[in-house]
Amino acid sequence: MPIPKNIQTILIPFLLSLLTSSGFAQISHGGRPLPVNASAYTRNLQRLETPFVEMPSFDVQQAMLRSEAEGKKFKSLEFAHKFHVFLRPDNSGVTFNTLDNRKIWRVGIRSRKAYSLNILFSKFRLPEGANVFVYNADQSEVLGSYTQENNTELNLLPVQPIAGDEIIVEYQEPLDAAFKGEIEIGEVNHDFRGLFRATEPRDPRQSCHPNLVCYPEDVQPGSGVVALIINGTTYCTGSLVNNSTEDGSPYLLTATHCINRDYDPAFLANRRYDMVAGSIVAFFAYQSPVCDKEIRGPLQMTMASADSVLISERYDISLLKFKQTPPKEYQPYYLGWNVSASPQPPFHGIHHPNGGTKKVAIENDPLAIGSFDDPRYNMEPNGHWAVRAWDVAATEEGSSGSPLLDKEKRVLGALTGGESQCSSPPGPDVYSSLYKAWNITGSLGNPNSLKSYLDPGNSQFQQIDGFNPYLNQPYTRSSNYVATDSVIQSYYNSVPMFATNNTFGYNEFAEEFYASTPARLNGVFVTSPITNNIQNLNIRIKIYADNNGSPGTLLHETSLSYSFRYYQAGNFYETYRDMRNNVENYVKFSDPVEVSGKFFISYTDV
Repeated sequence: MPIPKNIQTILIPFLLSLLTSSGFAQISHGGRPLPVNASAYTRNLQRLETPFVEMPSFDVQQAMLRSEAEGKKFKSLEFAHKFHVFLRPDNSGVTFNTLDNRKIWRVGIRSRKAYSLNILFSKFRLPEGANVFVYNADQSEVLGSYTQENNTELNLLPVQPIAGDEIIVEYQEPLDAAFKGEIEIGEVNHDFRGLFRATEPRDPRQSCHPNLVCYPEDVQPGSGVVALIINGTTYCTGSLVNNSTEDGSPYLLTATHCINRDYDPAFLANRRYDMVAGSIVAFFAYQSPVCDKEIRGPLQMTMASADSVLISERYDISLLKFKQTPPKEYQPYYLGWNVSASPQPPFHGIHHPNGGTKKVAIENDPLAIGSFDDPRYNMEPNGHWAVRAWDVAATEEGSSGSPLLDKEKRVLGALTGGESQCSSPPGPDVYSSLYKAWNITGSLGNPNSLKSYLDPGNSQFQQIDGFNPYLNQPYTRSSNYVATDSVIQSYYNSVPMFATNNTFGYNEFAEEFYASTPARLNGVFVTSPITNNIQNLNIRIKIYADNNGSPGTLLHETSLSYSFRYYQAGNFYETYRDMRNNVENYVKFSDPVEVSGKFFISYTDV
């Protein structure tokens, strides 16, 4: 088996990282939808066609202009147009029974020229044995199954986007189910910006933002920063925050305007913050693995739905709480906080600007007391921290709700908005202030304050450090490269990655690794350049023991394919991603692989 020379410098064709740990997370996932033509599974001898519900057209250019206008002061990013549809088995789609005694409801949804579609189930209460899948027309992307484990007291379920302008929803229920499930698609959201296309949307203004890994001191606190899709239409940023008891409560800090649609009067008429919090989808580890190259990080690490804990409209700060605890595989970090009057520079903002991967902005000068002074929003005067002018980078739409960190990487507040841009001006930007809002009671008649949740023991601390909930169960990412290595697209003997059927006769490529102490490999991150027609390949990842400097005994083998698992509402599910871009995928092993000393990891299509 030929081994490429200088494999450690050929980063794009085969850039690997390992996830090792002292423990192993048990993962549950399951099921597949019926084939697109399910006639063979029924007593119906005719081909079963899935009826599609067509969304009406809308003025995309006007939606873009409105989104940009709303983002000039706030830094939230509206990326989708919402349709209220209320689709149920009794008013749409097709229903039929299968030979194995299941009742099936299928409905297709089409919104022409959408980059992606996401939906919200406005009613979701399933009996045991029932399953829901959401997929595209050829089932190359499949989300689910969603089961009774996804039932919540809000009776809602948000679902992350699927690329393209068509999706199909399939509900399977046993004929002898304990009760008839409740299922209704209440909202369809049409992505008009291309936010979750496999190619990250590139605005020329975004070129000034350094990747998170360019600043090693920000990598751990950056693990507490997540990208948010709120209500299926708005992109913001949020952060996990610690409390003084360090009990691992999964509190999420973000900006109130991200939740109430920039203080939309129609929303403020009924203030259903609990409903919107329940619709949130959060993306962990959405970042490039190297400093100088834009590589879209893994999207498989997601969570959905949160509870509304404290909302402050006056200070534009909201504390939510995820319904589940992030699993250790996500390597979450709960950021500490600082509520003192004199935080020390430098200050770092970690955020997801303009729908992109995780970035950093830096201010080296002291902060000022500031205001978000638009009278339409009635915010507290002098209730914010102000960054006068960033020394490195800026913020953009999509950065709203992101944390501002002090010298010790403690949260000072969440981004409300401002004037900064990559070109000019570099500021000012204003962040809600924990210092100002700490003892203020919440909106909506909530008699409690932020302090009562984040310092429940009334310790009177003005600052606490961050918290790693899995410190004693660490997952460590190991690589043959460092984040600051230069990345070039280069091939061994001009053979593209995954092209194992080539004129040179090469059928397998391997990279050497070394474990200084015995370790358990839980998975591998594979970063690859644009790959076409991968659906026609059967890529295998193999682990070999060393045999005098060459691959020896086969220790483990698994499929790469183009699938990944993601986490939502307490379970792991499987879906697929578009490989026609520079992307990173995480391949989890079915069982940990024990290694020590030198070993090899390879890929092959044989």
